[in-house]
Amino acid sequence: MEASFWHNCWQKDSIGFHQDELHPFLTQYIQPLIGAQDHKVFVPLCGKSLDMFFWAEHMQVDGCELSEIACRDFFEDHNIDYQTHLKPPFVCYSKDEIRLYQGDIFELSPEMLGKVDWVYDRAALIALPKSLQLQYVDYIRSLVTTGVKLALITLEFPPEELSGPPFPVFQADVNHLFDGFNIELIGERELTNKQFARRTFDVSFLREKLYLITV
Repeated sequence: MEASFWHNCWQKDSIGFHQDELHPFLTQYIQPLIGAQDHKVFVPLCGKSLDMFFWAEHMQVDGCELSEIACRDFFEDHNIDYQTHLKPPFVCYSKDEIRLYQGDIFELSPEMLGKVDWVYDRAALIALPKSLQLQYVDYIRSLVTTGVKLALITLEFPPEELSGPPFPVFQADVNHLFDGFNIELIGERELTNKQFARRTFDVSFLREKLYLITV
């Protein structure tokens, strides 16, 4: 999927994937797993997700987002003053515990990002077609080293009933993509005939699942 697709979404404010409240999985399942030794979370393809405010209450938040509009809106929507600086090839937007790298995620090296304790994927993997999922997962796998926890949220629905994005990712897909890792299904919710983010999907079933993935 071309970068121009996502730039166009933000330019037209066509962001049905944006969630206007904290994801319920955060307080229900993830918060009890956060330890005093956890100091930084990485949020790939973060958009302007409100979930980053939850994480900032517990640790440093580093997000990566392609769209300049999303990075600006994250702070400006909440009247938060922020700083920008160049960290080639990225422009960084930051305030206190939150720093957003604006640019191509595949150019954000583990060395530039530094040590993380969590990776939080609410809508990154499901935003990508299968042709990009392997490249993305290879990148995420490089970050999930010993002691790092990946919280992965997926959607399940009949692929023939809806053309993505988002794209369905089933448990068998997760097992395949993260083969060799410890994978635990720790939460799920039924969304059939209910709203997902800002959209309602006309599909026969819709489920959201949360996996905890570790080495």
